[in-house]
Amino acid sequence: MTDDPYDRFRVPLPEHIGTAHTEAIDLELQRFSRAIDARDDGQAIGYLKCLIEAIAKVVLDLNGTPAGGSDSFDPTVKQAHDLLAAQPGHELANGTQFGNLATQARKMAVSMSTIRNNYGGGHGRARQPELQAEMLDLAMDGSLLWVRWAIRRLGYFAQGRPETLIRDLVGDPTGQISFYAGDLTSRLQSADLPNIDPRHARSIGLAVGQRAAQHTFNVRIEGVDAAVSDNDLERWPTSYRVGVANGLLFSPDELPTIAVANVQPALQVCSPVIDAPDEIATLLRRVIATRAPGPLPGDPQPNLDLLWFVEQHAGNRPADEQAAWRDLAHHLRGEATVSRA
Repeated sequence: MTDDPYDRFRVPLPEHIGTAHTEAIDLELQRFSRAIDARDDGQAIGYLKCLIEAIAKVVLDLNGTPAGGSDSFDPTVKQAHDLLAAQPGHELANGTQFGNLATQARKMAVSMSTIRNNYGGGHGRARQPELQAEMLDLAMDGSLLWVRWAIRRLGYFAQGRPETLIRDLVGDPTGQISFYAGDLTSRLQSADLPNIDPRHARSIGLAVGQRAAQHTFNVRIEGVDAAVSDNDLERWPTSYRVGVANGLLFSPDELPTIAVANVQPALQVCSPVIDAPDEIATLLRRVIATRAPGPLPGDPQPNLDLLWFVEQHAGNRPADEQAAWRDLAHHLRGEATVSRA
């Protein structure tokens, strides 16, 4: 194997996937490489088919829809291809013409099922089929075209999965990861917020808010401030915004992280949202219930700015929210709340 990206045999391993998935793909690559070195053309064809199948099954596993042991090769590869074809990501080609190229590559990859059955290893035969050199060349070139396309997208697909992103934001037994400038922007793009299940978008927003509340500045800039400054509900959907607001104000352990620097962006990120009055009103009342009346910790001017923001918005919010906004204003002034409706 060489470092030349156009080397005929080079198949780079994807980033952002777990060890088990990496090993599953690498095992088939090693088997294929050994068959080539041994000039066992039939076995090389068999391992090419296994390599395609391993990548397809990793995609489905990451998607939470793992393939069954008896699932057929053709629909497994097609399902994985469709998932990868819809994957956004930095510098990925999603135009129609290039999508057509990828579709043709998938058709070549799927044809490996029949080719392997007729010519490949893995079968005991009474007579060995004649396998001419060009047959292996064509099978290899066609298969690796799809394999390389799929692997380029697999890293984006993996890093955009809600569970992976949430783990990296708020941690698990292996801990959080560092987010450098541009990292979260790329990963939110890969997560495809406008098109994923709203529950997943909310969970991601919650994790972003919780990490931002821990003074991780790149996460705050790219996941909170960017949504605050952009009212587009397609790029930053309601479910994500409500999740961010909750995450800024309450930690993964449900401990309050209520300070002016968190409360104001939590309210600002929800400014464009008019279709979640119950959730927003409930969050405001949680803030009221968590702290004694009066200014929040911090300097006087930010507290005055926050109070002004709440009072200015109270009358412009959906009717079912307005009482909670008024109560929050009274609370921040150190007054007893005057309504509970």
